[in-house]
Amino acid sequence: MAWWWSLAALTGCHGEDALPADSATTEPAPREVPWTHTLPPLEAPRGQQALRTIVHLHSPWSHDACDGDPLPDGVVNEPCLQDLRAGLCEAGIDVAFVTDHPAFAADQTWDALFHAREGDERVDGVANRIRCDDGRTVTWMPGIEDELMPVGLDRHVAGDDFAENDRIYNGYDAETVAAERAAGASVFVAHTEQRDVPTLSALQDAGIAGVEVFNLHAMFAPDIREEWLGLDGLGWVTDAAPFTSPEGTAEPDLLVLAVLQAQPPSLAAWDALLQRGPAVGIGGTDAHQNVLPIDLRDGRRGDGYARMLRWFANIVWADTTSPAAVQDALAAGRSHLVFEILGSEQGFDFDLRDADGGVHEMGSAAPAGTLEVGCPSLHPASPRGLEDPEITVSVLKDGAPWREGCGAFETDGPGVYRVEVQMVPWHLRGFLGDDPEVWLHAYPWIYGNAIRVQ
Repeated sequence: MAWWWSLAALTGCHGEDALPADSATTEPAPREVPWTHTLPPLEAPRGQQALRTIVHLHSPWSHDACDGDPLPDGVVNEPCLQDLRAGLCEAGIDVAFVTDHPAFAADQTWDALFHAREGDERVDGVANRIRCDDGRTVTWMPGIEDELMPVGLDRHVAGDDFAENDRIYNGYDAETVAAERAAGASVFVAHTEQRDVPTLSALQDAGIAGVEVFNLHAMFAPDIREEWLGLDGLGWVTDAAPFTSPEGTAEPDLLVLAVLQAQPPSLAAWDALLQRGPAVGIGGTDAHQNVLPIDLRDGRRGDGYARMLRWFANIVWADTTSPAAVQDALAAGRSHLVFEILGSEQGFDFDLRDADGGVHEMGSAAPAGTLEVGCPSLHPASPRGLEDPEITVSVLKDGAPWREGCGAFETDGPGVYRVEVQMVPWHLRGFLGDDPEVWLHAYPWIYGNAIRVQ
């Protein structure tokens, strides 16, 4: 994936619409909690564990990772791999479902896919646990991304038959889904913005777990933006100038605000699948560290793993931290996507209470009952100024707005109910440079998975 932008356009030679560095009209807003690159631990309700999980991530076993040179002289690009490992630790990631391209990954032994290094621990034969300097651990689970995206494989689909591995991993049909599921994977579809609903429906019948409702690569790539999302291909480059140019004054991590918006085709496809049966929605980070190999004003690569892994994550509610429990929870839809670049959340909840007092979590099929929506608030460890964000909670039924706010809502007949949360990040005013008003509008903050009422 040789990505998208012109380095000159991004880092210095901006168009005439760029915001000049001397455009400030007011003093910077005060900062109550300073900017940090590390995200805080999270909590889940009802005795579950909240695990910050990345889905769709590339290591040096992807042919286009590491500035297009993942295997210099046939050996793993160790500095790039160490950037990935360090980025997972720094960002506070608990679980990484790594999804490498089959062009390289299909030809490696199963053990090689873990990129294990001294001090790591193999868990149940299906995961590698990385120990971070602060004592935390990150669980690394191998997978593949091609036409389909099997995550959490237990083994290669065809063992050491590398040619057969490659053939299967490049498939996009029911046979491929069956083979990948037989190898222990939960199978998702990436880049939903480019998929048609009839094909996705057939794959749903074959057993895929779900689809991406947001893919980061799609939001930056000019060709995808223009052809599939109806956006200006390179319009975001000038918009991002306050974050990326040497003369800018905004926090560089916030450059993703230039592309942070809903992806309507992906959301529409997800809602269409939910009308037919279970379908889990996830966010795909799709990081390769192959885009912008220069440092921004904070001394960090523009596309560094640590930067991109901080932007959003799938918060999985699992019973334990075992690889099987995390994968089961993800595949069941006990998760919500949070754009943590706006701030981490605390207090979000969504479940259904039936007439017998049973609790049905996100991802469940349930009888009629009472939907309980817990209001999220900004985590106290999140960077902020003195203003509070504006948070709007919406409950959707069958993909359309149904109720606003938090609390208890009686279900209104059969249907698919899910929660979206938007935020106007007033609290980030002090981090948004000389012209913060441009960025103070509503963004998607949380997408909760659905509860299907029979």
